[in-house]
Amino acid sequence: MKKYLFVFTCAVIFASCHESLEDKAAREAKEFTRKNCPVQVSEFIVNDSMTYEKNKKTIHYFYTISGKADTVAAINNQQAKEELVKGVKEATSIRVYKEHGFNFAYTYYSSKNKGKKLIEVIVTPEDYNSVK
Repeated sequence: MKKYLFVFTCAVIFASCHESLEDKAAREAKEFTRKNCPVQVSEFIVNDSMTYEKNKKTIHYFYTISGKADTVAAINNQQAKEELVKGVKEATSIRVYKEHGFNFAYTYYSSKNKGKKLIEVIVTPEDYNSVK
């Protein structure tokens, strides 16, 4: 009887410790933001936060652009999308999310015009699984 009780207890503990991939994405996004943000990623770009949008299956990165890059005219939407798709394709740290068809969104806001969205790019599985 003790043996069965031990097996049942282990099974309950294991099941309660199991985390879905969506829950893991949400937890990791929150931890990344808490531990790392804001973080300067280039001369003109700061990563402000990262979130997970469960209803859209999307890992979403939020940035602020400053300096001479802080204008809509300075941003080439097509080039930005191509660069972000390339980055997602090459990123090994998000491999498990790519294997499960997650989307990756990138929103860039103006530093000088608070709240003004300069660009938003969503990279879908169709983008990062395509052969180019």
